[in-house]
Amino acid sequence: MEEEASAAAERRRQLPWRGTVAVQAALCLALYAAFSLGEPQLFPRGGGGGGVDALGRGARGGGVAFLSVAGGSRAPAEQARLMRQMEAIAKVYEVKFVLDVARSGEDDPLWQNGSMYFHDLNIPWYSTTSLHGRILGNFVKKVNMSYDQVLDIIGLDTGALQEPLHDGKISTLYRDQTKWLERSLALASGNWKIVVGYNPLVVCNEAEALEIMKFYTPFQRIFTKYEVNAYVSTGGLCGYFHRDNSMLYIGHPSHAGDQTGVDGFFLHRVTPLEMESMLINVQGEVVQRSGVHQHGTGAM
Repeated sequence: MEEEASAAAERRRQLPWRGTVAVQAALCLALYAAFSLGEPQLFPRGGGGGGVDALGRGARGGGVAFLSVAGGSRAPAEQARLMRQMEAIAKVYEVKFVLDVARSGEDDPLWQNGSMYFHDLNIPWYSTTSLHGRILGNFVKKVNMSYDQVLDIIGLDTGALQEPLHDGKISTLYRDQTKWLERSLALASGNWKIVVGYNPLVVCNEAEALEIMKFYTPFQRIFTKYEVNAYVSTGGLCGYFHRDNSMLYIGHPSHAGDQTGVDGFFLHRVTPLEMESMLINVQGEVVQRSGVHQHGTGAM
């Protein structure tokens, strides 16, 4: 009897210790779940897995990751939802900067709010700027990558190109912008060259007017001559991605006029050998993805 009583006392002394361990284990599981819920979830559209590593965390292989988004006015709730998803992706993939594809440049509502929203993350925003045809609306940004590689981002004010052709003659603004673009690309020494502008500047449908084709063709020749890797703009008749030989045209959906009803942004990852872009909607779904190899390294 004394031995049974002693064993029972020993079990009572152990119960508080075991209970403490159980509580600590439960708290650890709860904290893990909380942190996991805070990470962005990337899923192929239509369901399925993939998780946050759909492209790999950060920019692997010495690369650079950045975001691009179409500007414009959105309802406060829609804008907040877009910003939260962009912020989550920016943190996970170590994004270096954001390109705001906007007709009105720094007067764009998304640029004004987004640049302040991302200020604490130390992630700068750059906007395709329309300053009534002044060349000052253009910009050139050099981004250093590993292995002594450089990414050149060239912003072109395509607002200066919208003056229609008259009697087969191009405007002075149009001529000045094409000269500036060609001169900037000739001086660019980067391994990667990405041009960003508001208008698509690509023809992919025979139904498009002959005048529009004449309007875009000089730019396509310049892109080819200086081996531009990608042109980023708003979308057109070509869809989100359109390949022209070794160059990739990337078109943002218009949240107001896109027939698919998609609102979202692109995540771009540039490595020494390839660039991959994903269109991500505000639900965190991967709508579509495409990529392009650096010139001379083969096609994807």
